[in-house]
Amino acid sequence: MFQKMRKYTAVCGTSLLVVMAATAAKAADGQVEFTGTITDNACTINSESVKKTVDLGQIRIADFANTVGATAGSVPFSISLENCSGATLKNASIKFSGQQAGTDATVLGLTGENQVAGVGIQINDARTGNKLALNAASGDYVLRPQSNTFDFTASYVRLVADTDAAGGAPGVRGIGTGKVNALASFDVTYK
Repeated sequence: MFQKMRKYTAVCGTSLLVVMAATAAKAADGQVEFTGTITDNACTINSESVKKTVDLGQIRIADFANTVGATAGSVPFSISLENCSGATLKNASIKFSGQQAGTDATVLGLTGENQVAGVGIQINDARTGNKLALNAASGDYVLRPQSNTFDFTASYVRLVADTDAAGGAPGVRGIGTGKVNALASFDVTYK
């Protein structure tokens, strides 16, 4: 009987090794990739500020002074931030980016086909009235807990002055008529 038990143990042990070998043969190599993001943003951009349309309205050429840089039709607009913690970051600056008008890095150029000649869009900081250059950060805004609204103005700006003709003939207008479209993106930098 002892002999039979040894055989049975040997057979069971061998079977166990075969089962273990079969299990190990079925194992596969794999990997797990973990992704995520950690930010130190002090706020989130309000959903109404993410994609905003500012209607500058209808302006007459006569509303502009006949000097390059003259503005007309100033319209206020705001960018709002919410869920501001202010725990680690106390200030924010805003940078407007877009196609500049000609060689003037402070004026947003018009986009699309059949746009009015001789005008661009100027963005000013409503706190100071100062013109904001494109692709450059504004001055710092102090962040308050919860929500913050930053106010700006946009206006048409004359890029070309009218010219006078000699002998009483009509001159050449620096500004045309028609549609005006411009596109700017903005970035908020927390400090």
